Amino acid sequence: METMRAWVLTEPRKMEIRALPMPDVKEGEVLVRIKSMGICGSDLHFYTDGKIGDYAMNGKPLILGHECAGEVVKAGEGCSRLSVGDRVIVEPGKPCMRCDECRAGRYNFCHNMYFMGTPPWDGCMCEYVAWPEFLVYEMPEDMSYQEGALIEPFTVGLQGVTNSGIGYADSAVVVGCGTIGMMTIHALKTIGAGTIIAVDMEPFKLEMAKKMGATDTINPRDGDVAEKIRELTDGYGARYAFESVGTEKTFYDISGYVRDGATITLLGLLIDDGTPMPMSSAVMRGLTYKTVIRYVNQFEKAMTLIHYGRANILPVMTHQFPFEKAQEAFDKAVAGKKDSIKVVVDF
Repeated sequence: METMRAWVLTEPRKMEIRALPMPDVKEGEVLVRIKSMGICGSDLHFYTDGKIGDYAMNGKPLILGHECAGEVVKAGEGCSRLSVGDRVIVEPGKPCMRCDECRAGRYNFCHNMYFMGTPPWDGCMCEYVAWPEFLVYEMPEDMSYQEGALIEPFTVGLQGVTNSGIGYADSAVVVGCGTIGMMTIHALKTIGAGTIIAVDMEPFKLEMAKKMGATDTINPRDGDVAEKIRELTDGYGARYAFESVGTEKTFYDISGYVRDGATITLLGLLIDDGTPMPMSSAVMRGLTYKTVIRYVNQFEKAMTLIHYGRANILPVMTHQFPFEKAQEAFDKAVAGKKDSIKVVVDF
């Protein structure tokens, strides 16, 4: 029996390399040799706590990871678009394509979704993954595997910006400059937003935000954030706001950063549904709240933007580790809030 190497999370903060059976390649699937994988914030929740929201390991081992790129090494029966040797990106959510949401084109809401690295489904921190061909996309020749591994979080930013309805030259504030915040800033720059204000407490991240497209940065330690935003937006506040932290304080405070009639998009994930929200003032001020869950048909758009030089997401990759040091990579991602954005594991 052929085997492959996989990093398996056996309990919080403890991983080990195991030899596991090679995945079977079913009809309509391709076998991808993983080359690079990005570590996501959700991976870190499982790594440190063994759970995120309703998804928990419950004592069972788990292969983490869902941001990946690699090479096709086998094409199953019925595959016609991809061939052996193609360099590809994998979209990590596998929808059923049969339910009402899928049939309506809203496959990110599929209630039968199989999502990599989310219990009980294993992820891509292994040498090979078998995946439906229609969810695997050939990369442009000039794109590296590391860039490919960064596409997934970029699509989250693109989805949030698209859903918000923001237009050319509109003002925006992004609260939280982790990976998703950075990708949202870059998506805003790409679509031609005007004033793009980044808010974070880490100077390193604010400097990176400028590289990704922020026109202005604010550190809450330096004074009143709402007042500074009004100074940058003719006294009114931003027309659009994007929350990418996921804390009670940022969810509550962000309404103070926008003008009346503004749209607030929530990208961060709050674990507690009991979080207070300023709904009375939101109603009186005509604020619109939107949320984002993953993405719909964004992967090929993201690659096109990069291929034609409209986007450059590589700067967010601050650290790389070889496959053999994946646990060190996770420890760095957990501890490196002051000097890291995206940690990538190369296979």
